[in-house]
Amino acid sequence: MLIRVNFSALFSVLLTVFVVGCGSQEGARSALTGKVGAAGEVVVVCDEVIWNGEVGDSLRSIFDHPFPVLPQYEPWFKLVHLEPEAFDRFWKPHRNIVVLELADRVDTQAPQVSIYKEKYSRDQIYVTGAARRAADLAKALSDESEALIGVFHRAEVERYADLIALDENEVIRAELGARAQLELTVPRDARWAKKNEDFLWIDRQLTRMKGGDNHDVQQGFFIYREPYVDDQQFSMSARLKARNAALRAHVSGRNSGSYMTTEMRYSPSYEDVVFKGQFASELRGLWRIEGDFMGGPFYSLTLFDERSGDLVTVEGYAYAPYFDKREYMREVESIVRSLRWYEAPIAQP
Repeated sequence: MLIRVNFSALFSVLLTVFVVGCGSQEGARSALTGKVGAAGEVVVVCDEVIWNGEVGDSLRSIFDHPFPVLPQYEPWFKLVHLEPEAFDRFWKPHRNIVVLELADRVDTQAPQVSIYKEKYSRDQIYVTGAARRAADLAKALSDESEALIGVFHRAEVERYADLIALDENEVIRAELGARAQLELTVPRDARWAKKNEDFLWIDRQLTRMKGGDNHDVQQGFFIYREPYVDDQQFSMSARLKARNAALRAHVSGRNSGSYMTTEMRYSPSYEDVVFKGQFASELRGLWRIEGDFMGGPFYSLTLFDERSGDLVTVEGYAYAPYFDKREYMREVESIVRSLRWYEAPIAQP
């Protein structure tokens, strides 16, 4: 089952549903430690009876949903259960925390789900859920399922972006500005694969160890434009048509006559979104090589460039046949969403 999540809408929901706190509740931000924990992991702090009951079932039903449009099942997040007495200073800085409580107090008569940022560590997301009855807390969590997924997912994407920005490829960034009038924050180990006037391709080759052997992992990024005619170009069918045409023309496979295209045996996921204040379309799907046996997931973002009157598409994909794809795609998404319009430096007099 595929999930269509409109992330732009989630943040407006968060403003009205959640109590959002920024900064440590135990001191100034400068005193916060760095976050710990594996990417894609959420620590759930609650009693055993809560974890094994309907509240735990409700939480698992949220985070165990499949990450959208991957070639095999992977959950949105891995849950790690922790008893309250084990929630010590080692665990408190974890990147993603959910604390659940059932108690009959004045403040729990109405079920509450609240979110805090940077409670115990920098860039931390900390969610609390409390109610008097298990059924009420389970329903409160279920009601906010999309918002919970959205805030944790976006935080993970932003963490990848912050990490890449520490060691970005400034040469590619500068040349993208000159060639395409836009900027992307790409890792230092990325390189150019193709530089055409109407199609740019950035390639990143990685090696990862598994089962005692090294295996190749690839991430790639495409940038292409098309003249804007009308809003129908933002539709899913129009985006797929433009995508397939661009990739057939510019992305060849290993075999003669092979090329990249969209795998349509699995339905892509499409959303209208607001990206940095302007309308955009977001497309997630699977790619394959026609005439070969390669494939994997992709993430695509299209928006209007009012400076040129064009539609600009920035897309990233992953190829990792021996590995799970979720975290590679979160990293891809962080790079695609680092898109900014290029502003030429002002010449000094």
